[in-house]
Amino acid sequence: MNRKLIIVFNTQDERKFTLTLNNPKTGLTSAQVMAEAQKIIDSSSLTPSQGKPVSVASAKIVEQQESVLV
Repeated sequence: MNRKLIIVFNTQDERKFTLTLNNPKTGLTSAQVMAEAQKIIDSSSLTPSQGKPVSVASAKIVEQQESVLV
């Protein structure tokens, strides 16, 4: 099963920026995700075309199961 952590940031240009991380650690809490997302915001290390991230709009873990047919 594939797992992804998807964090959506609000940007300074009033747009959204989505960061997807593959295979996140099992058992992540909301507090852990928010703390790490805040570190990303504070570091100003991301400069996407949508604008600099300034806050977290949402975060979720998505699990995908694949069934090979052929």
